[in-house]
Amino acid sequence: MRLDLGLLEIFCHVYEQGSFSGAARKLRLSQPTISGHIKNLENHLGTTLFDRMPRKVVPTRSGQLLYRHGQSILNQKEAAIQELKQFMNKLDGALEICASSIPGEFLLPRLIVAFHKDYSGVRLQLKISDSEQVGFAVLKGEADLGFAGAKLDTVGLQYLNFAEDELVLVAANSGEWRRVRTITLEELRSKPFLAREKGSGTRSAFERKTGLSVDQFNVVARFGSTGSVKEALKAGLGVSVLSLRAVESDIQNGLLRRIQIRNVPPLKRDFYAVTNQRLTLSPIAEKFLEYVLRDARSSISEISQ
Repeated sequence: MRLDLGLLEIFCHVYEQGSFSGAARKLRLSQPTISGHIKNLENHLGTTLFDRMPRKVVPTRSGQLLYRHGQSILNQKEAAIQELKQFMNKLDGALEICASSIPGEFLLPRLIVAFHKDYSGVRLQLKISDSEQVGFAVLKGEADLGFAGAKLDTVGLQYLNFAEDELVLVAANSGEWRRVRTITLEELRSKPFLAREKGSGTRSAFERKTGLSVDQFNVVARFGSTGSVKEALKAGLGVSVLSLRAVESDIQNGLLRRIQIRNVPPLKRDFYAVTNQRLTLSPIAEKFLEYVLRDARSSISEISQ
């Protein structure tokens, strides 16, 4: 039985998008063309790969089995192409990165610029999500690499430390908070608190370090990004715990105020590069990961000096 790689690639896109129309948009083909290719693949294999629903397609057991092997086959094909290009000093292609907000907005852009200068033929796409979704994206093969502030408790992912951070309590540098320097955890629990969504690395790190759930605080609003929390803080909505990397400039400019939590040690945490242990990294992904880890080693060396 021969398996056409082109049809296999179309099948994987349909599987990931959950619909023929979604795969058609992704591949810039018509929906009837996609449907026809999948039908041909099913006829060739002698099995149904998707159950057709009104607005989506659902993979059958045969479809799930083919996808598991199909992703590995396509990754191996891409790795072979990239290794040949690298051998000929022509590293080019696409690199899909998924990162949580702090690594994605404050750590990776500088590294992406440096990487692009050395490998201008590489097209990088960075998607910002929360730490939990980063892990799932890498696990499902939707991202070549992930960068997150918290680990997903699941088999198949490898986490490599590449940066450190500190969580700090901040509020608007105005009103009742202008003169506040310290606060206890018990006092903090009664104050209007701005929380990140479940799945956020910032939120899970704060809960892990304090032993308290965010739900035990007086949460007045929940936000899906660090940027939205900062804007709400500046408007005086309440207090929140955020990455020092994200609020450092706002503190220096007098827009936000850092408040110490009494009898609580510094809330340190790590950032991780995330890889899928079941899939072979492409040469592009390997090279970018090398960039990130080399930068991490350089930063540690500078601090120790």
